[in-house]
Amino acid sequence: MTRRLATEIITVRSLKALVAQIDEEISSYLSQKEEYSEKLGDFLREAAEKYGEEDWFKELSLDNLPKAKTKKGKKKKGKAGEAEDWIQFRSMLLSSSIQGEAEIMFDAIQAITQKLDELAEAKEAMEELRNIGLGNNVEYICFIKDGVASKIVLKSVDEESAKKFAFNRGFTVIRAIQP
Repeated sequence: MTRRLATEIITVRSLKALVAQIDEEISSYLSQKEEYSEKLGDFLREAAEKYGEEDWFKELSLDNLPKAKTKKGKKKKGKAGEAEDWIQFRSMLLSSSIQGEAEIMFDAIQAITQKLDELAEAKEAMEELRNIGLGNNVEYICFIKDGVASKIVLKSVDEESAKKFAFNRGFTVIRAIQP
């Protein structure tokens, strides 16, 4: 399980500290992704000997791995009409097949890759805020959702900078959105 809550509020005094925290998260996810990738590689090499000629094994990849979503305990049908081994149990799916084991490893790597993309985007936004000139006389109260900063409240630290900040926050930074 993760070391951090999926949803939390943190307060930092500088964007540099926030960027450093994001860098730590990125490093942790990269390490986890490498570990899972090695585990998946070992799994695929071992499974290739036994299942290498089967269609389901030949189709394994991050792009075309079928999602095993079922409704009310019914088994999902595969391409050849075979029943997939996923069974709905309350809010989760259960499987006892080798295909299920492969699928959860691919799903984990795919989810980590998506999280890395979100963290990289958040880091880029923080660095852009630093370039705009937000300084260290501001507290940054950050809403962290699913491990990524999604909202930040800027709060002045002292009276003098509060006046400057109140005046400056009336300005809007306009930037072109690139498709």
